[in-house]
Amino acid sequence: MIMSNKVKKTRPELLKQRRDLQMFERFLPTLQLKKQQLQTEILILRQEQKKLEEQMELKVQESTDWAELFGGKTPGNPANWIRVKNIKRGVKNIAGIKLPTLSDLEYETAVYSRFATPPWVDAGLEFLKTLMELREKLAILRKQEEILRDELRKVTQRVNLFEKVKIPGSKENIRLIRIALAEEQTSAVSRSKIAKSKSSVEVN
Repeated sequence: MIMSNKVKKTRPELLKQRRDLQMFERFLPTLQLKKQQLQTEILILRQEQKKLEEQMELKVQESTDWAELFGGKTPGNPANWIRVKNIKRGVKNIAGIKLPTLSDLEYETAVYSRFATPPWVDAGLEFLKTLMELREKLAILRKQEEILRDELRKVTQRVNLFEKVKIPGSKENIRLIRIALAEEQTSAVSRSKIAKSKSSVEVN
């Protein structure tokens, strides 16, 4: 990175560039650590999602058996007898990021006659509750990953900015300012010698 024309080739500017460089180099490890933490947490979330997806798949396979029992033996579709009434969410902190969590699910179950329905309907409704809960848990995990991936993108951009722009830029500015100051000092010494030489000749 070439030094900007706006950067003054002065000692105060040299000190400023040094302070900036120290700040960038001090903050960079913190950003790199946060990036690693986010990457780790995302991997953990993906593993948890995979487990839930496998559980969901098993439940869906089991639902085929329940569908056969429900078919024609109950007044209406029991799947319509239950729904999620309310989703209670919480918040947890991971790597300084607030993420939504699932605290509890409240269900609304239609009133039905236990005398007019087969005895396994109660168990079937509990099965549907479990399926709904797995679905909501999976949705929360996916939302958590989405938030972390967005934060990871921002942190990665900052890491790249520090590594590829800020730090190299400050180092290059310091190098060029030093060269300019050294040339200025050399010129000053030369002028001083010339002036001294002229003065000596005039005296003689």
